[in-house]
Amino acid sequence: MNIYEDTIVITKPQRRWLRHLGCGLKILLISALMMLISALGTWAWHHRQITQRLDEALADLDHSDPGWRLEDIEAGREEVPEQDNSARVVMAVARLLPRNWLPEELGNLLTHLEPEKQLNPADVARLTQELDSVRPALDEARKLAKMPRGRHRIVYQRNVLNTLLQDQAEVRRIVWLLVCDAMRYDQNGDTANAMISCRAALNAARSLGDEPLAVSQLIRTAAVISVCQAAERTLAQAEPASKDLEAFAHLFDSEDSFPDLFITACGERACAHALFDAIESGDVSVAELADGRPGWHERLFGFLYHDNVRAEHPTMLALMTRWDAIARLPMPEQAAAERRFNREIRALPETAILTRSLLPALTILGETSRRKHAYLRCTNAAFAAESYRRKFGAWPVTIDKLCPNYLSAVPVDPFDGWPLRYHRIEDGLLIYSVGRDAVDNNGTLERENPMQPGVDIGVRLWDAAKRRQPPRPKPLLEEQPR
Repeated sequence: MNIYEDTIVITKPQRRWLRHLGCGLKILLISALMMLISALGTWAWHHRQITQRLDEALADLDHSDPGWRLEDIEAGREEVPEQDNSARVVMAVARLLPRNWLPEELGNLLTHLEPEKQLNPADVARLTQELDSVRPALDEARKLAKMPRGRHRIVYQRNVLNTLLQDQAEVRRIVWLLVCDAMRYDQNGDTANAMISCRAALNAARSLGDEPLAVSQLIRTAAVISVCQAAERTLAQAEPASKDLEAFAHLFDSEDSFPDLFITACGERACAHALFDAIESGDVSVAELADGRPGWHERLFGFLYHDNVRAEHPTMLALMTRWDAIARLPMPEQAAAERRFNREIRALPETAILTRSLLPALTILGETSRRKHAYLRCTNAAFAAESYRRKFGAWPVTIDKLCPNYLSAVPVDPFDGWPLRYHRIEDGLLIYSVGRDAVDNNGTLERENPMQPGVDIGVRLWDAAKRRQPPRPKPLLEEQPR
């Protein structure tokens, strides 16, 4: 009996402890379950709220700007018949050009050599050697002179940041090729063929039509500026025929009316929306944006990452739509609006990480666009002044004398809204824009660094007797190993 009693005395506390433990575990489990249900409820409410805000933002945009999505923009792009598509010829030329051929090095002559000076004999020999080595490509490229329309095909990736634009990148090489060809014809005094190569180069740039990507339009813009500089050199070397000047003037007018910044703004908004949508749906991971692989935390809590992006989405759309409106403004009003807009971007909360990183450098894109239009307007006015001089034997006294026979209206400076500056100077004319600082620096031109303060953007014209000046004694091109 004592044995059993002892056993009972020993085991009773043990069972009571187990019962207490079991009750505690039940309470913990119930509490954890309630916390989980509460957390899920909070997440569901938050998810519903941010989804509703996004749906409202999308509905508003669909109503105010139908056709704004990437698939709609792509479907609405201009159709160019294959036989007229300059992009087709650009790609044919690119296949004929050796990959190790670097026309940009030769094209840099445009920025290092004064337009009125001839090439040094050593530079002529090097230029001729390089162009002769790619004669089949050059012959094909010159066909572009009669092909002012183009359209490149774009295959968009679900992560739009990974969309390849290799074909479009070839445009710059083809433009350099033709610009170098124009320089060789200038050197030989063959102005008619120089003008053909310049027109072909401009149309190579314009093979990039309404492609809705900032990179595409930046390539086109840089190429057009190079063509304007090449055309200025042709005017400084000889006296082009009136028919060639008129043919180029139509291309300049067409390019000046091309809304490159507006196309960029619409396209970048659509691409940003497509990327946000891909992240929210789980097709693209957040880590992928930094060229990484999603870690365990993103795999486990991906729904939270998606909701964070979804919460940013309306803010991004609103900001990009604001930029779209800025791109619609007259060019002289854009710079001030861009500065105000950039202040708003800097004031975004730190949580808007994706929006901050994806928003393009709006001021740079705007300035680059206005610089292109300034070059176009100055070069077009220079061609008009040259046509006037050819007919009347003297430069027009003021720029308005070119209207309406040579220009439909006096060109407006894209940077300050005033007429382009037009000065008669020693040995010729100076037509210029005030440039990015919106300050008239009396026509101070800096070809090697045109974006620095205190510099204007423009074109200089020489009196006929002052054109085609002797070259520098030292060559600008160094011999390269073959």
